[in-house]
Amino acid sequence: MGTSVHDGDCGTITDMPDLSFGVYVLPRDPEHGQDLALRMEDTEFDTAWIGDTLGDWRQRSAPLLDPWITLGALATETENLELGMMVTNLAWRDPVQVARFAMSVDRLCHGRFTLGLGCGQVDDQVMAGPDVLTMAARERVDRLAGGTAVIDRLLRGDLSAFHGEFTHYDGAAMAPGPVQQPRPPLLIAGNGPRVIRLAADLADTWNTYVDADVDAFYDATVTRVAALEAHLASSGRDPQTLTRSLLVLDDAADVWGDDQTLPELVERFTPLGFTEFIMYPPPADQWRRIDAMASSVIPQLRG
Repeated sequence: MGTSVHDGDCGTITDMPDLSFGVYVLPRDPEHGQDLALRMEDTEFDTAWIGDTLGDWRQRSAPLLDPWITLGALATETENLELGMMVTNLAWRDPVQVARFAMSVDRLCHGRFTLGLGCGQVDDQVMAGPDVLTMAARERVDRLAGGTAVIDRLLRGDLSAFHGEFTHYDGAAMAPGPVQQPRPPLLIAGNGPRVIRLAADLADTWNTYVDADVDAFYDATVTRVAALEAHLASSGRDPQTLTRSLLVLDDAADVWGDDQTLPELVERFTPLGFTEFIMYPPPADQWRRIDAMASSVIPQLRG
């Protein structure tokens, strides 16, 4: 079923594709990620996402379990909830290893997995080592581009020799291969022009995130979407084949505090083609708000 939203720029009603809603899970302890994902199972929420970081960059001393191991556990504990990595950082992750991880999680969850890729930010990768901290932005994007190509070919079953700028192998093993064919969906996150072009070329989803100033972010996103659509047009790709995804940081908007904030974001960004909305969770002692949103707000947005 499509969703109708008001287009504030032209005053018309626009029929949009189906909307998708997810929560960004922070696996603080053995129960936290599992309990939150199970709470979302069989509700109006579609996806639980986990970020691949070596620690919580805002709370260095806070507990945080390894995301890939946690995804493996969630894959076997859930049955219907989609799972996603948001995102793994190819500035320091080996793409061959990431492809193996992604294949394994896709197998364990029977094809409910989306692999998110990015090139990271300096302030959230302190523990990755000095080479990452001093890495130039251009090299970060180069590694993302080269690593995405490696992951794409391996997950599609191309195991022939590869010799790129950062990755080299004479052969690869990927048996038994992913459940989803020709490969699990790829999400590429980032706002720079090269990353946006890379998403248009290789990804199934382009993701961006709402930061503290929503109005300024919206204006910048209008420009980025125009660049994305221009590249899609020049390459001959159907825009409908690339999902647009929005991660709402908890310091940008409190989507859990009332029943209006999320609908307002959806109304504002769906005319730009965004159909996937991902939120940071509320505090653990307020998880009842997840139930309320799943039972009332999201069904209304879906019409």
